[in-house]
Amino acid sequence: MDTHREITLPDGSSTVLHVAGSDATSSPFVLVLPAMGVPAGYYGPFVDELARHGVSAGVADYPGQGDARPLAGRGQDLGYTELAHEWLPAVLETVREDHTGPVVALGHSLGGHILAAYLSGDQPAVDAVVLIGSGSTHWRTQQGVKTLAQTQFVGLISRVLGYWPGHRLGFGGTQPATLMREWAAFSRTGRLAPGGRDVAAALGERTLPLLAVTLDNDMLAPPAAVDALVALFAGADVERFTFAKEADDPGKPVNHYSFARSPEIIGERIATWVRERVSAAADPA
Repeated sequence: MDTHREITLPDGSSTVLHVAGSDATSSPFVLVLPAMGVPAGYYGPFVDELARHGVSAGVADYPGQGDARPLAGRGQDLGYTELAHEWLPAVLETVREDHTGPVVALGHSLGGHILAAYLSGDQPAVDAVVLIGSGSTHWRTQQGVKTLAQTQFVGLISRVLGYWPGHRLGFGGTQPATLMREWAAFSRTGRLAPGGRDVAAALGERTLPLLAVTLDNDMLAPPAAVDALVALFAGADVERFTFAKEADDPGKPVNHYSFARSPEIIGERIATWVRERVSAAADPA
């Protein structure tokens, strides 16, 4: 990643946008929304790979994570609503200050949920969406009662402690209580409803290109879970791509997380889709 911009969020906290790629402002730009607890820096090789294939790209930390300040902990609370309607608009505004071309939002895991919540609101839409390793957390689409028990434990501990101490319990890093409680409710009910507002109806009215990437043998986003999340984007023009190890393995492990560190082939395929599908859609000729 070549450059970075500090962004002040509406509540006075800050995050950092890391960018790689061409300075050509009219070229497509891919904004990566990280998975839960994954710092922006982890996506450096993936962002650089997109840039190598002609697509500018960037990634920013969620509030409380990575280079963002202050760091998450007790007393630093937020949920999907703040991420979708405060953090993401601020990051997109910064992107659009330097890039006038199409903006593609790429949600990895939790990032796909945040995109769904964002697009169910009344903010200007991005030009296209990519979902990678991103699915519903509903227990019926995951590992059944095992998933239900695990997610409800996370929600309960977050409620009791006022935050999720994932750095000590081995999942998700330190996270705000409201986000984890809403995430657990999504798993329990199958409804993504931050603040009690189900995103499905409004999200279904959004018409835009969507590429859904399923990672072969992804235990955290199995096909049924990906299908359930994609179904929320009912108005989208959906294309699917399954990264199958047997056909696409670049010689390095590619799973729910490691694709970002060994992005050969998958980065090129996503960049090609962005250039061909999104640039063509944005060109009135």
